[in-house]
Amino acid sequence: MAFFFASEINRRSSNEDSYCQMEIHMNAEAVVKAMVVADGMGGLSGGKYYSEAAVNLWYQELLQTLLLSHPIGQLMTMMYHLERVSPLWMELDGAVSMEALEEQIEILQEFSEEIYSKLNQGLYKKGLDAGIKGGTTLSAVIHFWDTFIVSNCGDSPIYRIKNGTIELISEVQNVAEEMVREGKTTAGSVLYYQNKNRLLDYLGKRKECKPYCRLFPAEEIDGILMGSDGAFGDLTKAEIETICCDCERPQRVIGQIFESARESGEEDKEKNKKESEVKFPKTDTRQSKKKEDICCYTELPKSKKPLSLKEKLFKNRFIGGR
Repeated sequence: MAFFFASEINRRSSNEDSYCQMEIHMNAEAVVKAMVVADGMGGLSGGKYYSEAAVNLWYQELLQTLLLSHPIGQLMTMMYHLERVSPLWMELDGAVSMEALEEQIEILQEFSEEIYSKLNQGLYKKGLDAGIKGGTTLSAVIHFWDTFIVSNCGDSPIYRIKNGTIELISEVQNVAEEMVREGKTTAGSVLYYQNKNRLLDYLGKRKECKPYCRLFPAEEIDGILMGSDGAFGDLTKAEIETICCDCERPQRVIGQIFESARESGEEDKEKNKKESEVKFPKTDTRQSKKKEDICCYTELPKSKKPLSLKEKLFKNRFIGGR
């Protein structure tokens, strides 16, 4: 399995994203491979601080979980990275049975479901202690034996590639996607893009988070494509799929996605600028009518003057026959 990573500054002066890839070898065949992407909250001063801390805590908790679930063998080498690719490598002695492999998958699934609550509480306390406001999303993929475990909190998407097509396999937790799921709008509409950057969930807050977790058989996935929401910009799934199919070399896919995302962002910016310059005509004829100025200092029109008792009796008098 090959891994390709890239990080690029787009519209901001600094990059608030962090990512990590790690490998843990249990024996010659059983290998735990993990990929993590954390997107610091844009507009918050602690975005970079929170994304780095989230990736660091995630990898430490995974390592601790694996060490506690297996006898500790000879520790060969360990390398760890944030931002730069330096895979973590650990080898444990001893053969692994099928029962142990299935048990390990259950342990990894339980870890993926419970880690986000620990991260959320840990990041919230770290932020209070450091006096830094911020937050981060986090998306993770763990590949072990014949299973992919996909989990996320926030709007950093994870796509699977199979037979030349891509499919979103994570839950994008923002207001726009929630409105699409509820049938209130459609993807690509004006209302959709207005609510795309409004997060429903993230890490580093006081309230509990609600992460998403799902398992996939390895034969259903040829490749994984994941990143921050800004990495894909306003590209549609069809556009991302076209980029993946047109690139002959897999390592060029990420760069082409970055370039296309920037172009789509500039087109949308120019379009919004033109729309703001258009003056729409008045469609309601009532807007052109001049309203009468009526206040306590102006003379009331005759139709609005109060009637005297004599006028009321005269108005409602009965005119009968003989």
